[in-house]
Amino acid sequence: MFSKSLFKQSCKANGFMWIVITVAVCFMLSCVMLIAGGGSLSDTKVSVENAVIEGELTTQTQKRALNYYDTTDTALAHFNQTYAAAVAAGKNAQEAYGAAVSDYTTAYYAALLQERGFDKDSVQGQELLGVLTYVLNPKQADGTHMFDTFYEALEETPPRYENVLAALPSADADVENLRQNYAMYNSTVFLAGNMVQEDAIQLALRELAAYGVTRELYAQFGFDNYAFVRETARKVLVDYRANLTYRIASMRPDETVQSIKAELMGELSQSLLENLPQDVANAVKEIGEADLYGTLVGSIFFKMAGLLLPIIYMIMTSNALIAGQVDSGSTAYVLSTGTKRKEVTCTQALYLVGSLCCMFALTTVTGIVCLAIVDVNTGLNFGKLALLNLGAFLVMFAMSGICYLSSCVFNRSKHSMALGGGLNMFFLVATMLGLFGSPVLPSIIRMGALNAFNYVSLISLFDVVSILEGTFTFLWKWAILAAVGVVCYIAGSRYFAEKDLPL
Repeated sequence: MFSKSLFKQSCKANGFMWIVITVAVCFMLSCVMLIAGGGSLSDTKVSVENAVIEGELTTQTQKRALNYYDTTDTALAHFNQTYAAAVAAGKNAQEAYGAAVSDYTTAYYAALLQERGFDKDSVQGQELLGVLTYVLNPKQADGTHMFDTFYEALEETPPRYENVLAALPSADADVENLRQNYAMYNSTVFLAGNMVQEDAIQLALRELAAYGVTRELYAQFGFDNYAFVRETARKVLVDYRANLTYRIASMRPDETVQSIKAELMGELSQSLLENLPQDVANAVKEIGEADLYGTLVGSIFFKMAGLLLPIIYMIMTSNALIAGQVDSGSTAYVLSTGTKRKEVTCTQALYLVGSLCCMFALTTVTGIVCLAIVDVNTGLNFGKLALLNLGAFLVMFAMSGICYLSSCVFNRSKHSMALGGGLNMFFLVATMLGLFGSPVLPSIIRMGALNAFNYVSLISLFDVVSILEGTFTFLWKWAILAAVGVVCYIAGSRYFAEKDLPL
């Protein structure tokens, strides 16, 4: 079933081409992996990903600042009403202040909890109580203020709301402006002071760990810096107050103050992605989340560019091993030596499969060495790289089976190459076109109609995405590729053994 002399002849006849093709493929793979790994590809992905993360952190900070300010400003307006009512009822300033504080921290707080659906002991409930009381900084019975140490630790002047209350007899507009300035200043202090606490930073880092955000990167964004966070909050509140004044002054009949506030808060705290057109936002998010290096190596090299030269080698070799020898008359000489047809087909099939196996074994070694050299943020590891090479080999095994069957069926090289070679080149071109409709590309440049080409290409059974994502969907597709190759090799061998040869 195996002819040693015929195998040596095949190695000698096709060995130089195999060496040239193998060296070229390994060289291209090393260039792709090393240049992409040390170039701007990784930097581009990291930059986009960091821009998205930083934008989302800024957005969340702005949303909290707007919420804190609106909550405290509304609460302090209620505090003023309670205080004024107590004074009107005949209480002195100290008694009225105590009554207002008591109502503010009990009845009013309880009403806010119910309105927002928070439990008193929940994180949201405690956060609400914190912003209400820290911003007010109530005066205690011994004459001290409750949270002076918090403000002093941040090198800020502790607030005294009694100064605002002293202006209550003034015009309402003056008191309202004083209250709003007070609420804005101290709510930003409370927000920034809490965000730079170590516990808050560690909580944020745990939530961002999945995106590769380290303590150093978080510090680079500036969200562990008190002055930066406070200024971020202050800017959005200045914009909010200016826009709110204008919008209320020109309010339409179908609008309310609350609806205007809600709309403004949404507009001023939109994230980077929300400010972009939806398609562009999706594309930016996809790029930030994508493994560009793994996609380049897997979907572009191993599934397309890296198959081109092996396909050329496979088409020429499979044709030369059977149909080429029949066409030239060499088969007649081989068979005249007593070599059986089954020996010819088995030996040539073994050489073709073996040469492809050795080729991809060398690309595996090349890929592993290159991956060990580069320093790139990617989900591609040595195991996945080996699976990519094995998947590429199975694609070539199935395609070589088609060429081998064609070579066994036809007696003319031109017919064998036309069918086997033409069909396999069609698969490759269809895969290239299908890439532009594939989900591996960002949606902004993806052309969905071209995805149809992926359904007519045998190479589509090489599921690179499944391998890179660590799922096992690729296994049943590999089984189909292996089955196609085995069936074609067996069918070709049997057909050649039984057909009439022009001897």
